[in-house]
Amino acid sequence: MITSPDNEKLKLVRKLGQKKHREKLGLFVTEGEDLAAAGLVAGHEPKALLVYPDSEIEGEAVEPELLDRVSTLASGTKVIGIWPEVWAEEAKDVCVFLDGLADPGNMGTIIRTVDALLDATVVVGPGSVDPYAPISVRASMGSIFTQPILRGKIDVTPKPRIAMLASGGEWPNGHAAPVTIVLGSERAGIQHVVLNQCDETWTIPLREGRAESLNVAAAAAIACERISSPAPAGESS
Repeated sequence: MITSPDNEKLKLVRKLGQKKHREKLGLFVTEGEDLAAAGLVAGHEPKALLVYPDSEIEGEAVEPELLDRVSTLASGTKVIGIWPEVWAEEAKDVCVFLDGLADPGNMGTIIRTVDALLDATVVVGPGSVDPYAPISVRASMGSIFTQPILRGKIDVTPKPRIAMLASGGEWPNGHAAPVTIVLGSERAGIQHVVLNQCDETWTIPLREGRAESLNVAAAAAIACERISSPAPAGESS
């Protein structure tokens, strides 16, 4: 059992809270039994599983107080996993491109959404938050282990590319592959240099006089549904 706060694995967990160490080592952390189980079921091999002595997940036992100290959760956790990051090598015929996405909760939610609705690649564009950040990993609810993620610029994605805009775009019945959905940052939207490489613009119709916009993760879910449910034969797409 690990009984010292100076244990190297506990030190590593602390380090991996920072992006620079995740990028350097190619590792990330999960907290909780559910995420650890999701990784194991998906066939991923952890570098370490640090667990409470009474955890249902098998791993290296740690004094509960020490594990709670390195946890980022207010209530602590019974399992902390250290895992290798996994990145896709190429884009699929359907992609969701994230341009400058800033919120890690939105990142994780979009990863989960795409995993649930599409056989697609999430492409993390320059300036976007790290999908392996702790909040993003938790928000993915395990999809971080099953959803292909690629780092790259817009030119790695298939055409046509559809830019999701708050206003000014159309709202067609759907679209079949190949296709890329492009989502911008929460505040600034899609950069002009990226928008100029898009072929279509879509805008989700909202009720007049109500909310002026949607959260980017909600917009992603609605757009993904349009891709997973293309227009029936004979209708325009």
